[in-house]
Amino acid sequence: MSDKTSEKVVVKPEENSPLKEEMDELKREMRSAKWFDWVESHQKQIIGAVAGLILVLIVSGLWIEKDRAVSESAATLYQQAINETDNGKKQALLESVITQFASNSYAALALMQLAQVDQANAEMHLQNLIKTDGVMDEWVWQARLDLAEIKIAKGDKAAAQVLLDKIVGKQYQQLRYYLLATLTDDAAEKEKLLQKAFDAQSNDDTLKQKIKTLLPQQAA
Repeated sequence: MSDKTSEKVVVKPEENSPLKEEMDELKREMRSAKWFDWVESHQKQIIGAVAGLILVLIVSGLWIEKDRAVSESAATLYQQAINETDNGKKQALLESVITQFASNSYAALALMQLAQVDQANAEMHLQNLIKTDGVMDEWVWQARLDLAEIKIAKGDKAAAQVLLDKIVGKQYQQLRYYLLATLTDDAAEKEKLLQKAFDAQSNDDTLKQKIKTLLPQQAA
């Protein structure tokens, strides 16, 4: 008579059976118990973290509001300066923008305007604009070109060359090439630079026409 191998029978709860539901509920309770135990043991750290997060949000909100208020004040004062017709008062207002809002972008705009109003100190204002941290590249490019023009007018070609050797955006290349052409005495180099200026993106029709008249093949 052959022996029968004993087998261990594992009873698995059927899907949606009362036994399975009870087991699932038991697992949920065990997980919940562990979670509450963890929360209770880390209560101080959690409270501290939440309080820290709330403080960060409050400080951030206050900083944003303060920054917005500062920008609005700077914009108001700058617009007042732009609208002023008296040069003396305009200069005083622009200087006030620079003094009161040195870290704001309106201070850089004020320096650019001040170079036009206070032409006796235009070089200083443009140099200050170029050295200002965080200023838009376009403003720096324009300031360099304006400063180069002043240097050329004063006969300081070496200083102008240094400024013009620096690369600018394509919308500023026309003026850059034109100014470079005024610095050279070599006819072939001058024509080459004028041609580059003529072919560059143009934002100034008057300058483009002037360049055209200086080019032999265009003038003919």
